[in-house]
Amino acid sequence: MARIIYALSGQGRGHSSRGMAITHGLRARGHEVRFCGGGAARDILGSQGEEVLTVPQLQQIVRDNTIQAASTILANWPSIRNLGQIVRRLAKAIEAWRAELIITDFEAFSWRAAELLQIPVISFNHQQVVTETRYSLPPGHRYHAHLARLIINIIAPRAPQKLLLTSFFYPPVKRPETTTIVPPIIRPEVQCLTPSREDFILVYYNQPEGSLQLLDRLRAHGQRYIIYNFPEPDDAHAYSNLVFKPARLDGFLDDLARCRGVLCTAGFTLISEALFLGKPLLAVPNRGIFEQTLNAIFLEREALGKAVIGRGVTLEDLSAFEESLDKMAGNLYGRPASGNKAALDFIENVVTNDCSSANQPQISAPDL
Repeated sequence: MARIIYALSGQGRGHSSRGMAITHGLRARGHEVRFCGGGAARDILGSQGEEVLTVPQLQQIVRDNTIQAASTILANWPSIRNLGQIVRRLAKAIEAWRAELIITDFEAFSWRAAELLQIPVISFNHQQVVTETRYSLPPGHRYHAHLARLIINIIAPRAPQKLLLTSFFYPPVKRPETTTIVPPIIRPEVQCLTPSREDFILVYYNQPEGSLQLLDRLRAHGQRYIIYNFPEPDDAHAYSNLVFKPARLDGFLDDLARCRGVLCTAGFTLISEALFLGKPLLAVPNRGIFEQTLNAIFLEREALGKAVIGRGVTLEDLSAFEESLDKMAGNLYGRPASGNKAALDFIENVVTNDCSSANQPQISAPDL
């Protein structure tokens, strides 16, 4: 049995979903796991009775479906300025708990604390597909790709002992001796669903502000749409083919299992769960977030969905998606079910082979 800290990004629900799925598996195998995080992840995990080592949340500010670079830097400046103090305080807490392994899921402080304590680190995420694999890009994406690599190399460890990537696409890795790619991690609630194909499209945007013009195009298209995370307009009765629903996880997953396809922003977790359930996607990445752009590019490249990059969705996009649904759904048969077991086996191998030093005297974190 090992004592493991699972540190995760605080923004969005995808990291907490992945973290809970992996933690459930690790605990079932006899390991003791404690979380580290901030923001939404801390709140979600705390509501489920988990004890969380709290660190500041690093966040991306998105408006009108576009990342705001200046606002993002300003929002994170207090954490950047106090980086050393935050890391030393966290190192003391990790040392007091006698952790033997740190798993960092795109969390910026835990791996730096682990370096102070000389504790093994697994960097486990999807974002580092951007920096640690080889792929070609269509014209026009070089600037955002370069910016994304700079940001990722600040947040995630650039050279961890082990790098575990989870992805629905599998480009060649740059360092095969340390890097492994597994299929997406699928939470148990999704694995238990029985997919069907009813006559509606599920719609979810992570930031609906500035995307409300989409509603008029959906109404004009005429297909039935079930919509989450959009404010219901005052004249909702005029949108007879649109159904607005509140953000409830059980209802959302039920609709995800029953829909014909998904129209969404290009976050990794929703794409992964939709593909697992056999649902083609029309992906609209947040502008300026290159990881989402890369997701959308590969989704279309592998004929698992369509991508609308750098602009709004048109009626022509909706019609093309509708016409391709059957063919794309056929492409989804036979894909790997999930990467849960492969990821757990990878982690256990690190515990077995790389954590023997945990029984040696550790270097205490410097005093504050």
